[in-house]
Amino acid sequence: MSPRRFRPPALYTKAPFLLSLLDGMPDSVKVIDSQFRVVYANEVSLKHLGLDLNDLRGRFCHQAFYGFKEKCFFCGMKKVFEAGLPQVSYCTLAVNGANRDFEVSTFPIHSHGGKIDYAVETVRDITPLSKGAALPQNAGKISSRDKNFSLVFENMAQWAEDGQPVLLQGEKGTGKKSFARALHQRSPRAGGPFRIFHCVDHSKGDCCDGLFGEDGAWEKARGGTLYLDGICHLGEAGQKKIADKLSQSGGDENPRIVAATTEDILSLVHQEVLRVDFYNRFASRVLRLPALRDRKQDLPFLAHHFIETYKVLTGSPAEKLRPEAMCQLMTYGWPGNIRELETRIERACLLATGPLVEKLDVDVCAPKAERLDDLLNNTEKSYLVDILSKTRGKLTESAKQADLSLKTLQRKMKKHGLKAEDFRNFPDN
Repeated sequence: MSPRRFRPPALYTKAPFLLSLLDGMPDSVKVIDSQFRVVYANEVSLKHLGLDLNDLRGRFCHQAFYGFKEKCFFCGMKKVFEAGLPQVSYCTLAVNGANRDFEVSTFPIHSHGGKIDYAVETVRDITPLSKGAALPQNAGKISSRDKNFSLVFENMAQWAEDGQPVLLQGEKGTGKKSFARALHQRSPRAGGPFRIFHCVDHSKGDCCDGLFGEDGAWEKARGGTLYLDGICHLGEAGQKKIADKLSQSGGDENPRIVAATTEDILSLVHQEVLRVDFYNRFASRVLRLPALRDRKQDLPFLAHHFIETYKVLTGSPAEKLRPEAMCQLMTYGWPGNIRELETRIERACLLATGPLVEKLDVDVCAPKAERLDDLLNNTEKSYLVDILSKTRGKLTESAKQADLSLKTLQRKMKKHGLKAEDFRNFPDN
């Protein structure tokens, strides 16, 4: 039987753009006929088998891809052809001597008469997710693996659709502006302008001219989002006018307000720096962005991201951090948060002479006071970070390498504020 009989004509003669999309996907994609024979496989599928499509076409899917004589135990193709309904199943298969978990999705391809002649199967490797390793969440320029940052993404998803004002609190460099921009991009106002008003630049006045003048920030941001940076510098008149405008129903013509401050918001209200009526307009949507030192799972992840970015921008040979540099990464306090981390990694890339970043430009080992206890504590913490980094947070293995009992290791980790989960998603070094 000629292999050409298994070729869906439209897939090859009418949709070359579709083919290029399928070949660019990271998942395995196959088109199967009602006899479970392969009629198409994308490049990822062919790469796994080491076969050409002409050699593969016409063979049974379960034999060619999974090595089973009969239909696979997780296959949902029969239900797809009989009922015409998509199916999702999960399985564990041995790949290169190691078990990996996969999500197998199948769905029908209907012809013009409603008949189902073909079905599509996609196979996705979900091993990192199924093993409990945190996968990165992304929104605009914001990216994180740390569970302490998950609330940020949850709130963004909940708040994106409405136009209610949002108030952000966080240290310098924690990503307040990036959050505001990502919230704007995910909202129905994404087609409108995103304007930034720096309140500190108008701190000598009441901000009213810069905000509400004929060519002010409020007018420029109509139909979009207005980001108020440093609201603790807003004068009382400016706060009152914003509160009055937010209390009015202006519809989509008025800008959505996202305000931000590095100070504690409730303290500003108690100290009467912020008016109560101004705060009340934001009270239902107040978000505190965690400092980088409180999201340690993100440190190696963000460092690798910045290395990938700046090795392209600077032509650096840097690829990853040495264990010594990783130790610095995890023991430093990062007072400048993500902004400082990016600057340090950029500098390290510029100075790197090989694929490994030897040392970061941060001072992490010097004690605050010249006391023996300080020196011993810093040395002990650095040693534990190094051991936990190498074992990726495996406590039994770490205790064995450190020649400590498990309880002693856990006590010392608690003393230095170290958690095993902060070391489980480290890149290979």
